[in-house]
Amino acid sequence: MAVTAQEIKELAHACGFELAGITAALPSGDLSRFEAWRGAGMAGEMSYMTDRRGDLRGDPRSLLPEARSIVCVGKLYNAGHPSKGGISRYAWGGDYHDILRRDLERLLERIAEVHGEPFTSKICVDTAPLLERSYARAAGLGWIGKNTCLINQEQGSWFFLGELLLSIPLAFDAPPPDRCGSCRRCIDACPTEALVPNGEGGRILDARLCISYLTIEKRGVIASELQERTGHHLFGCDICQDVCPWNRRAAVTQEECFGPSATTPDLPQLAVLSEEQFRAMFRRSPIWRAKYEGFLRNVAMAMGNSRNAAMKEPLEKLVQHANPIISATARTALLLLATSLLPAAVSITPGFEHFYNNEYDQALAYFERELAAHPDEPGIYNNIAQTVLYREMFRDGALESQLVSGNNPFLRSGKMEIRAEDKQRFADCIERSIQANQERVAKNPRDTEAWLALGVAHGLRANYLFLVEKSWMDALREATAARHADEKVLDIDPNVADAHLILGLNQYVVGSLPFYLKLLGFLGGFHGDKEGGIRQLEMVAERGVRDKFDAKVLLAVIYRREKQAGKAIPLLEELAARFPRNYLFLFEQVQMYSDLGDKQSALRVLAEIEKRRRERVPGFATLPAEKVEFARGNLLFWYRDLDSALADLKQVTKKADSLDLNTAVLAWLRVGQIHDLQGRHAEAIEAYRETVKTAPHSPAAEEARGYIKKPYHRDHDK
Repeated sequence: MAVTAQEIKELAHACGFELAGITAALPSGDLSRFEAWRGAGMAGEMSYMTDRRGDLRGDPRSLLPEARSIVCVGKLYNAGHPSKGGISRYAWGGDYHDILRRDLERLLERIAEVHGEPFTSKICVDTAPLLERSYARAAGLGWIGKNTCLINQEQGSWFFLGELLLSIPLAFDAPPPDRCGSCRRCIDACPTEALVPNGEGGRILDARLCISYLTIEKRGVIASELQERTGHHLFGCDICQDVCPWNRRAAVTQEECFGPSATTPDLPQLAVLSEEQFRAMFRRSPIWRAKYEGFLRNVAMAMGNSRNAAMKEPLEKLVQHANPIISATARTALLLLATSLLPAAVSITPGFEHFYNNEYDQALAYFERELAAHPDEPGIYNNIAQTVLYREMFRDGALESQLVSGNNPFLRSGKMEIRAEDKQRFADCIERSIQANQERVAKNPRDTEAWLALGVAHGLRANYLFLVEKSWMDALREATAARHADEKVLDIDPNVADAHLILGLNQYVVGSLPFYLKLLGFLGGFHGDKEGGIRQLEMVAERGVRDKFDAKVLLAVIYRREKQAGKAIPLLEELAARFPRNYLFLFEQVQMYSDLGDKQSALRVLAEIEKRRRERVPGFATLPAEKVEFARGNLLFWYRDLDSALADLKQVTKKADSLDLNTAVLAWLRVGQIHDLQGRHAEAIEAYRETVKTAPHSPAAEEARGYIKKPYHRDHDK
């Protein structure tokens, strides 16, 4: 007598499977989504998803031509213990492949006993090319949640999946409804933002960003900003399941072999494992999949993210490891550890985390929420105004180092264009801040917080008047007011290091102006002192609290202008590690290495930027390829590799209309200069005319007009 679907499900439960269901052995309805996913590169380095093995996932009959039914089973692995040392739950015990195969073999034997007729079959456990979750959903085991895990309403998501392909025709189950609703806990909790929109209103996993992928499947060095986000994870990640409401009352497995087999040694002990010791400890564990190199790389990352000074010594030893992947990871981890131990690294608000990572829309949203909750706090108005201004500077390309090159960078930047509503929001916030802080100091003349906020407000208005309105005298008047506010702070309390930021910057700027403009500073009672200004900024970078990072950014720019690139590189490395989604810090390193004459290091950093862009690392996913091509072309231009530079820069000019003016206009200028250096002045003139057309009032356009009349020669280089 033929076995029935109900009998098979009962047999599955008797063989130790908590979930069982049956679906048709036909191509999955999710196949097109799978093809789009791997076509978008989201499989990363998982070749088994993209080569012939991935192609076989299209139809289960490629595994068993006679297949009519798929028996899908789920085996609970939730051991009911608290999180175990950065190891994902599924890897706490022995190799689950062996356990699932054992129980599926038992199930197959029981089916054969009941069925009593010949049939063909195939056991599939994880490694078989089958869209497991899709078939499990179709078989009624659960729905695929926003975290892309299979979720069962009664049992949660802590399940291993297995399948039996059978030539036996059976009755099929129906998929359950999606019960995630409006919940987005998994999306918000993911440290790497790996759960990305799928274009259909749902979510899909970009494996290249997933901590499980990074710590298990990914080979080689992991980008520093992702390295920081892996946190304490050594092998896999359960965050998106830990936060899922459907797992709150998840059942506990009866399989003892899924529980923790032993206490995982602490990080310093793991850091000194030899390859032989790693084999002995993990050969029969899922952790073996990471391999020795990958696991010690993960150990180094976890130590770097530990915020534990005791990890410094073992990391220093790992830097000396013979394996270059482990050594390079440990070197980055050391920098992350050192940065995390700074007091300011701990106290920075989420709004400024976004701000320093160039995520201005998110920063603005955070500050607006803060203001709604605390409308009487004037400092928040400054935060909003600063974010509005810097967002426009970023969009305009005004935060990039080309604007600090040349003889008089404070005079050469073009006028910025800002939307009317942003101008109004900026003006309103500054006015509210100044008014509120003036009222505070009128009540308490020794209120240093109010004086500091007043100085920030006037300083922001000075920047706005200079960059947007090009109103020099008004900008000078506001800068003078900012300086007076900070001098007042130091009169009250000389130990407030942050008060030296505006003073130091003003000293440097006025000290850098030509003589006839320096007189404007004298009229404001401020003489300017370049070296004194730098010393004050260095003090803020060392001792400041709120303005520490602003001071470091300014110093990096100033060091370059003062031809002290060697001082700037360590600052930029620290800033890039602390704010890993800000690609400008890496572009600045390219400039600094170039200034030092270190072409290979500059190209190495550019290659890292391009790698992160291709892998859609957070902060780099929207970076236009042309920005990288411009930086490389500009670098090669100065190193006289003209053909290669021209190839890159021509790619940039093809997209000039969609780039910021700073990049577009300089790309056209460089193309013209290269043509001139190659003796093709007629072609150079065309590029110079495009330069002028792109930004008629820019310094680059002014240069181009001169080169139209008289060809560019290398002896014109600054």
